Amino acid sequence: MKNIMIFGDSNTWGWDPSNDLVDVIKRWPDDVRWPGVMQDIIGNEYKVIQEGLNGRTTVWDDPIEEYRCGKDHIIPLLDTHAPLDLVIIMIGTNDCKVRYSVSAEDIANGAGLILDRTLAQVGAFGPNGPKVLFVAPPPLGPVEKGIFSTMFKGNREKSEEMAAYYKNVAESRGVAFFDGGTVAKGSDIDGLHLSAESHKALGKAMAKEVKKIL
Repeated sequence: MKNIMIFGDSNTWGWDPSNDLVDVIKRWPDDVRWPGVMQDIIGNEYKVIQEGLNGRTTVWDDPIEEYRCGKDHIIPLLDTHAPLDLVIIMIGTNDCKVRYSVSAEDIANGAGLILDRTLAQVGAFGPNGPKVLFVAPPPLGPVEKGIFSTMFKGNREKSEEMAAYYKNVAESRGVAFFDGGTVAKGSDIDGLHLSAESHKALGKAMAKEVKKIL
């Protein structure tokens, strides 16, 4: 069995965009979330390990939602789930929060630091060495209409610029790249989290990419 770890945020965790931050938080079921869709397609020869955390950033310490800094999480998780055959990194959406005030290029470079740490952690991988699929997160949808409008105000365009920088980072490290925005985007409900349809489309697309790599 080949082990695949997905390192991401709430769109890997499976946050339901209908959440209102008042009632108990709802999470898409395993078979709806894109990692589950991917698992169903690629089959039992692969084990998909989901490491999604709500609010996770690339390299920024969140002063409000603590313990969300991705660069601090990646090595412990790599070692926890070793040996790995592939790591999928899809992180950066939360860096679009107003509180960080960073550019699309900075976000990509932050994700690039996580990529670098992954590639350097050779002992976490099997005999074929480190393999990574570096994914640009789907861009924000109409976030200005939802409950996260203030948190992400004015940064929809920034989220749409990120893919080009992510591609450059991937190419500079010689790893596989996929633009999540080609198949998915933030839902029409909160503009931030994926709808069931986007999860399905992303899961199908990622399954194809995994088969190419492994």
